[in-house]
This record gives sequence, structure tokens and C-alpha cells, in this order.
Amino acid sequence: MLTIDAVTPHTFADEQVKVRPEISNKSITDYHMGVSLMLKFCARKGYIRRNEFAGVSLKDYGKKTVSWLAYEPSEMLTIFDHDWSTQERLLLCIIATTGMRLSETGMLTWERFNDTEYDGIRYFTLLDTGEEIVSVKNTGSSRHIPIHPNLKLPPNGTGRLFDYTVDENGLCSSSAGDKINPELNKLVPHIRKSAHSFRRTLKKMLRDVGVSKEINDEITGHGSGDIAGDVYGGTSIQTRAEAISKLDLSWLKQ
Repeated sequence: MLTIDAVTPHTFADEQVKVRPEISNKSITDYHMGVSLMLKFCARKGYIRRNEFAGVSLKDYGKKTVSWLAYEPSEMLTIFDHDWSTQERLLLCIIATTGMRLSETGMLTWERFNDTEYDGIRYFTLLDTGEEIVSVKNTGSSRHIPIHPNLKLPPNGTGRLFDYTVDENGLCSSSAGDKINPELNKLVPHIRKSAHSFRRTLKKMLRDVGVSKEINDEITGHGSGDIAGDVYGGTSIQTRAEAISKLDLSWLKQ
């Protein structure tokens, strides 16, 4: 029988850090909140006497969230002038032009690429398919991401686009980050700039060409997300493709 007492919230947080040493304080707090809401319901129904997760401070657990800065245009030129390997260059080109997170990109499969369904618009999907359950951060991240016309992809294949090692949580961000972040840090040495900065850079570029916050959020996964291939209350993939195509990617060298 599981006993929940005053120590349990801290044990739960300790185990998360043990399993994922790089886990952020925000992620631990989010998991804690999920358990707390469940226990709140149980307490209200009389299944337990009190919610031991309520009011517990978690500020000392996990890594503090870093506010990443966008790369400047000159820095993007420096990054894409570098002699990257074929795999790492493709990874960088995709994350820099789609707003996908590092693991979202590193886990892409060709089965989630489409260029026929929406009048020839090329896109990757982060929605589950009939053969694949896609791991994303949240509901808003489950979306179709249109591909900029200037982004060149290799010939279509099958399976994963990249061979980064997948961890026990089904993610490859650590493996991919180990490949590109050391080089990024040499090219643009800044404590608040890394692979995470490409998402911030894309959001800034979209804003600078007049793309609305709603469309910007839908592209980068901060919106409502796409459900079963349709958009409910959000922007269409055609609208997002038009927004992406406005970007000047003169720094993109493939």
C-alpha cells in the first residue's frame, strides 16, 4: 500500500532529479502540480485526509529556468558559415526555420513529412499517426509545421531523419545537444545562447515581418495545437505557411 505523507513530495522531486539530472525546476513544479490536483480531488471526496502536496516549496529542486536570448542576424551568418557535418547542418536548418524544439526535430520521421495534403505545402507533423505516437511537451506542441520554401531536405526515405540516441524518456535532446551546443558556444560565446535560442530567434523574425502573435504562437507550439489533423480555434496550415514564407533566410546555407 502506498503511503503519502509530508516526506512524499520531496521524495517524488528527488526521484525526478535522479532519473533526469538536467530536469528544470519548472518541469518538477508542473509534475508536482499535477499530483496535487489529483490529491485535492481525493481529499474533497474523502478518500484521503489531506493533500500533502499542497503548499510544498520546490525551489531547491531541478535546474533554474534560463531565459534564452535570440541570435542576432550576424550571429546566424556565423553559425551557418561553419563547416557542420551533414546531419548537424540539417538539424540546425530545421530547428532554425520551423520553431521545433531540439528533441521534436531530432525525433522526426519521414512518415511524418507531407507535401501533398494541403495544395503542395510541405510540412512536418507532430501529431500522432496510425503507426507512431509522437512525444511532445504539451497539447499546443501537437501541430503541423510548414517548411520554408528555401529549406532543402534530403530525398525522402523511411524512419528517422537523424540517428541521435534516444533516452529512457523517449527524447534525444541530450544526444543532439551534445553534438551542436559545444560548437555553437565556440561560434557565439554567450551564456544565454544555445540551441534553445533558435526558437526565440524565429519568433523574433516572425514578429519583425508583421506576423501576428496568434500565428507566431501556432507555428512555435505556444498556441492551442492541431487536433486530428484539423485546427480548432487556431490558424490553418495555409496561413502558417504564408507567414513562414515571408522570412528572409539569406543566412541559410545548405
